[in-house]
This record gives sequence, structure tokens and C-alpha cells, in this order.
Amino acid sequence: MNELEKIEQLEKQLKARKREALKKGYEKLGRKFYKKTGAKNITTAENMLDHTPVFEKRETASPTLTTEQFQQLQNIANAMTYNGNFWKIEDLQDVSQWLSQFRTENEQS
Repeated sequence: MNELEKIEQLEKQLKARKREALKKGYEKLGRKFYKKTGAKNITTAENMLDHTPVFEKRETASPTLTTEQFQQLQNIANAMTYNGNFWKIEDLQDVSQWLSQFRTENEQS
């Protein structure tokens, strides 16, 4: 057996070990999930995952703008001017301040 064949055999062994390690990891994760959630069967577990906000699409979980926020946004957009290449915002500091209310970490630093 030459060196290339040995390397191929080692690669196959490593891939098999990796698959086995991943399989064990997923099994542990599954057992932990069932313990934490108290799900009794696969259908219940799938329903829990389908109705958990973390696993839902962002579009459905995102809040909508209030009427006041929409009006403020419209005022910002109406105050923009187009110079032929791009839109220019005159009062960028106020716009940045207004946008900061939508940050996930809404802290003033």
C-alpha cells in the first residue's frame, strides 16, 4: 500500500469518526430538548419548534411602525434631496438619533 492509499484510508476513517461524533452530539441535543420541553412525542416537539419565535421567520415576528413613527419616517424621506447620483440627507444626526430607537440593544452610549 503506497502513501496515497494510506492517506485516503485515513481520510475515510476520519470522516466516519466525524459522522459518529456528530450523530452522538445530535442525540445528546435531542435528549436535552425533550427533557427541557417535556415533549412526549415527535409531533409535540415539532409543534413546539413551529410555534417558537426564535424559529419563526423575521418578517412575521417584526413589529410594525406606529402612526407617529411612520409620519416621522415620511418626514425624513420627504426632506431628502436627490443630486443625480444619490439621495442626500441634510440632518444626518437627527436621522441617526431617530433610527437608534429600533436598535436591538436600545442603549444611549
